[in-house]
Amino acid sequence: MRRKDSYLTSRRRKGRNKIAGPNFGKLYREKKSNRLAGFFVVLFLSAGLGIGAYVLADYHLDRKENEGMETTPTPIVTEAPSVTEEPTKAPEAVVTQAVVYPDGFMADFTDTRVKTDVKGIYVNTTYLGKLNYPTLDELIELIDTTELNAVVVDIKDDYGNILFDAKHPIVDEMNAENVYIKDLPAFVAKLKEHDIYCIARIVCFKDQVATYKKPEIAVRNHDGSIYVDKEGEHWLNPYSEDAWEYIVEVAKEAAEAGFDEINFDYLRTSASGTFTKADFGGLNEGKTKIDAITGFVKYACQNLKPMGVFVSGDVFGTIINSRVDGESIGQSYVELSRYLDYICPMVYPSHYSFGYGGLKYPDTKPFQLILMEMKSSVKKLSEIPEGEHCAEVRPWLQDFTASYLGTGRYLTYDAQELRAQISATYSSGYDEWLLWNAGMFFTEEGLLRDKDHLEK
Repeated sequence: MRRKDSYLTSRRRKGRNKIAGPNFGKLYREKKSNRLAGFFVVLFLSAGLGIGAYVLADYHLDRKENEGMETTPTPIVTEAPSVTEEPTKAPEAVVTQAVVYPDGFMADFTDTRVKTDVKGIYVNTTYLGKLNYPTLDELIELIDTTELNAVVVDIKDDYGNILFDAKHPIVDEMNAENVYIKDLPAFVAKLKEHDIYCIARIVCFKDQVATYKKPEIAVRNHDGSIYVDKEGEHWLNPYSEDAWEYIVEVAKEAAEAGFDEINFDYLRTSASGTFTKADFGGLNEGKTKIDAITGFVKYACQNLKPMGVFVSGDVFGTIINSRVDGESIGQSYVELSRYLDYICPMVYPSHYSFGYGGLKYPDTKPFQLILMEMKSSVKKLSEIPEGEHCAEVRPWLQDFTASYLGTGRYLTYDAQELRAQISATYSSGYDEWLLWNAGMFFTEEGLLRDKDHLEK
């Protein structure tokens, strides 16, 4: 968006009223002096008011956090802009540097991977091209003609199905294949013909398939039966290194097929209160759920990053501010960010409780909610010392309508609501984002066209 500056483009007055008589020089100097004095008074007052407004706004956007306690964000009152300015895209460059992780982790790893500023969409492999759902070619056309440049493709789904023909023995023996992508390397190659950055989505610990096939790596009840939480879900044992190996072997196959990045979803334990009473085979002795999930991430990074792929993880948005929420599912925003390349908080406004952060119905305030959470993210990650590795932040944004919230408690999410979330992300200093719509019906009108993007 180009700003019109009336001051710079206005015509200057070319003439002055003449002052006759012997006192012309004195009168003119006095008038000029008075005008200059007035100008500097206005200038200093304007600067003071501007600084004051900035400090006041920044104060309202920050939150004080008490150590060890759940915090409630300060509400954001800024209205969403109707038009969003995009950040200038920096050219990609090859990074060659030693990465400083905590405690000497991967001390010999030299990073030569090429980073991309991702603007991506979710691809539901199971429904891709089915009746009334978009085809891969239609999604590629959407990407080719808009600012989008990436896809997040289901490889291991929410039930535990492996959606391609697996080759590694440990994956193949699970008999979990439900093949929707017959030739995974060819699938990736087709996307890369259009310069699309390819991310493989792998659901980690929620798994209905492997828990039956290999119950020794599942969370179980003390009588030996498979643990089922209140949502009816089964979970792989997050403390089991055999479970870790299985998940990472799936990821390795995706990396070998040409994916640029591995994205781990359900990177957590069950949120059910009965989960802590389940049987973990004694592997949880002296370890917290955060220890288990962080341990898996370290194991995954150690195995995958040397293959040349990036590693990202999805987390609940509320764990940015709530230690209680994080501990209950094993997610620490800071600890995971010490190892992941990208951390992807799912900050869908519809997923926040009514009244969160002073917002009566968060779904009706997409700009305020995203800005609030991303500002919190900036502050939270400042805990990582400068010079140490810290994940890039790439939020999942909402591109669906949550009508289930009830009349008056939600908005119909269209182009304006989409741009509001993107604007809030940029306003927080972050450049990347992903869009979630389970049916892949993305709001094309909310995306910049290529010609618009190139003019920025």
